[in-house]
Amino acid sequence: MDQRFRNYTDWQDTADTLHLFLQMAGKVKLARSYKRPEWAHVRLDTTIQGIGTGIIPAEGCNFEIYFNLAQHHVDVQNSLGVRVRIPLLDGLSVADFHRELMASLDMIGTPTPINTTPQEFHDPTPFDRDTKHRSYDRDAVELFLANLQFAYRSLSGFLAPMRGKVDMPAFWFGTMDLSGNVYSGQPAPYSGTDPIGRNGFDEKFFEVGFWPGDTKMTAPSFYALPYPFLADIGSYGSLLAPTAAQFLAQESEFVFRLEDAFAAPDPQQAVEEFCRSSFGILQRVDRWKDLDWITEPLTYGS
Repeated sequence: MDQRFRNYTDWQDTADTLHLFLQMAGKVKLARSYKRPEWAHVRLDTTIQGIGTGIIPAEGCNFEIYFNLAQHHVDVQNSLGVRVRIPLLDGLSVADFHRELMASLDMIGTPTPINTTPQEFHDPTPFDRDTKHRSYDRDAVELFLANLQFAYRSLSGFLAPMRGKVDMPAFWFGTMDLSGNVYSGQPAPYSGTDPIGRNGFDEKFFEVGFWPGDTKMTAPSFYALPYPFLADIGSYGSLLAPTAAQFLAQESEFVFRLEDAFAAPDPQQAVEEFCRSSFGILQRVDRWKDLDWITEPLTYGS
């Protein structure tokens, strides 16, 4: 297992460029897909070589957009066998990619205009006018992909045995993170008015994820986010593990840095321990009604 990583600031130019490329694909999926609760219809699939939209429905045929981050190209293809390939190269600007993506969608017969304003991103420059972001470091992208693969395995180990409604890890184009949720089945209406929160927070859940860092917190980290949000965990902080993990009250989330996970004797086990202990603390603070059933061990034989 590759245990290298880069802080966000060490590859920010490439990270931001890739983030905006992925946002465009995500917005195409958003425009075309059937709506699902908790924004599940905008999640992108993580595969062994990259990130893709999965099947997007369209008139006459389906299509997909796939970012091969191991071989550094994007395939825009439909179910009739028509494919356009966009090479991912250093110097390809966000505006260039937007033009090529829109042209590719036209060529495969699925033209899809999108809102060109970036989503949950620190620079509001519209995609079609962004010539600033144009960096593509192949080594940094491949390392990011390796980190995503590790995160997928580790988060899946925690989420897989949970009963009821569970989202396995997938990629969110807005915040550039990989995450999955386990839901309680208990309604918990959101008090805010913003559309992202109003549609994303409607029942009690526990989210675990990984993000590569951002302008506010540069260290790539795992996180656990309970909803309703926790302002304080009281005396239960001693139950949080491993010892390097933290609860950030201001952010209402638990955090465990990738660097600390890789320093553990068994990195995957350390991430799973972080997820389990955070979930355990949540249940001490606000126990779910059907917790015993949700966590009842599976009975599959070996």
